[in-house]
Amino acid sequence: MNTTSKKRFLTTSIFVCLITFAFSQDFDYHNDFNILLEKSKDKTSEYYYPKLLERFNANDSTLTHKDIITLLIGFTANENYKPYKTIEKEREILNLVSDKKYEKAIVECDKLLKTNPVNFAALMEKGFAYMKLNKPEFSFHRDKTMKIVYAIMWWSGDGTIDRPLFVLSPIDGQTLIEYILGGSIGMMGSGKDKNGYFLDILEMKINGTTQTMYFNINHATNKMFAE
Repeated sequence: MNTTSKKRFLTTSIFVCLITFAFSQDFDYHNDFNILLEKSKDKTSEYYYPKLLERFNANDSTLTHKDIITLLIGFTANENYKPYKTIEKEREILNLVSDKKYEKAIVECDKLLKTNPVNFAALMEKGFAYMKLNKPEFSFHRDKTMKIVYAIMWWSGDGTIDRPLFVLSPIDGQTLIEYILGGSIGMMGSGKDKNGYFLDILEMKINGTTQTMYFNINHATNKMFAE
């Protein structure tokens, strides 16, 4: 499948901005992850996970990038966060949409979102399936997806080894490159940053250029080993 048929939602102009501009990154995994995780567990905090999830599910336009990243971090403490066990379901959904089985894809997205309400692949493909079916719900689900995209790419990092992007699923980096940015994957690997956090390292090929991108999935590997 070519990158044009895979690409979701983003226009070329937005894509250029994401790649060429310096991101206004305010999140530092080493300093902020545990602080935001604790706030997501605090019932008195504005960042309490259930509060943020309720606002996200309502597609609240006032949610900030920090709100969204804290929401994602909050989910890492959820009993249903089993990132390496959901990969098969995520790929099933991606394949259903690629095969134009949009109604079936929506059903499978809903199943996954019931337990994993911020799963990126399910949110993205549910919105895309609604768009292909010309359903009015498309914009609602697209906007939820883009809240996560912008928070990841404009707040969590810049994709370098010093500022890797924060993602929940071990395949989110691949999904972002192929289905949002419209690139293809070259070499794939893994490694650690200066603080010892586990990184997914992907070579992105797009418009005749090659760029190495880094994604922080340390929380995912920690969950896998804990299980």
